[in-house]
Amino acid sequence: MFVAFKEIRRSLGRFSLLTLAVALLVLLLLFFQAVAGTLTSGLTGGLESSSADVVVYDQQARRNPAVSVLQPGVEKEIAAAPNVAATSPIGLSVFTATVDGQPSKDAASGSNEVDVQLVGGDPSGPSVPAEVAEGRLPKASGEALFSGSSFDEPLPIGQRVTVEGVEFKVVGTADDAAFNVLPTLYVPFDDYVLASQKRAGAAIDVPPSLIGVTVADGADPATVAQALNGSIDGIEALDRADAVAALPGVGQITQSFSILYLLLYIVVALVTGVFFLILTVQKENALVLLRAVGASSRDVIASVLIQVLVVVGLGALIGSAVTAGLLALSKDVFGAGLQLSTAVLTVGAILVLGLVASIGAVRRVLAIDPVQATSKGGL
Repeated sequence: MFVAFKEIRRSLGRFSLLTLAVALLVLLLLFFQAVAGTLTSGLTGGLESSSADVVVYDQQARRNPAVSVLQPGVEKEIAAAPNVAATSPIGLSVFTATVDGQPSKDAASGSNEVDVQLVGGDPSGPSVPAEVAEGRLPKASGEALFSGSSFDEPLPIGQRVTVEGVEFKVVGTADDAAFNVLPTLYVPFDDYVLASQKRAGAAIDVPPSLIGVTVADGADPATVAQALNGSIDGIEALDRADAVAALPGVGQITQSFSILYLLLYIVVALVTGVFFLILTVQKENALVLLRAVGASSRDVIASVLIQVLVVVGLGALIGSAVTAGLLALSKDVFGAGLQLSTAVLTVGAILVLGLVASIGAVRRVLAIDPVQATSKGGL
């Protein structure tokens, strides 16, 4: 153990370079994970946090909420199906809203315009987030629950937002329940219909985009979804987990970032393994001498493993600290923060990879024969 630390002090330059290399790789890993998590949450949060156990689409929408339009009367058929405890229409549409009291981009305007995702539904049914972070759910016309992604400025309780001439007062907020990475307002379905009619300039029929379903106690959502698909024409029902996974773009984003993670983990293993293998070869004569004077293989291997843990562990901690600082400074740009669980799992994986990568150096140590000290090279 003391030999390991003394060697680090004597060769501080090269050990420092490896530590910084590991820190840089950890920084990239954590940074990509934080940004990917924020982006994915902005896309999936609306469904992932929903109180609906099953989501029903128009069959022609191909599991895309943005283009789903359900026919009149479908909700009644769904509500009458076995193991369905409650239903709610869910309307989805993007509007341009004005937020009272915020600076205007146009000096002649009195309020700031922003794109918002309006979600209409039954506030007491399966159309709203399962958990409210602050305040309460809407109870009456003109009230709204706000949720934004990490890219959005939060709207406080009491804030008034006007959508197509319909004014809403924010009465509650929910975390990570946004649709389409946009500021999202959950409002009563009648208010959603009114805003849609005002935008169209006529009293048109406004069908729901989705139907949210709460299943009966003890019923399996996936089984209920399959039963609905088999009994009602023109719909496609999915349990909430499958609906989240089927959202357009989510699979591609996850797959792309997963490839980046894999490549970075491979680089960490290669850099660590090659460094300690070369270091072991360079100091082979010294290791032969240690073995000749009585040091056991276990002692020499322990020295190598301690160095791996110190260098890789310190690099991982430095990388985590730098990542947290950079994400805090760039909050307005990337909208991401470093979660403790992500950092712990990544640091743990890096340490395990470092130990696995040191197998080459350990094998080299085990191959050392103390009798080599009596040879010309050993002398």
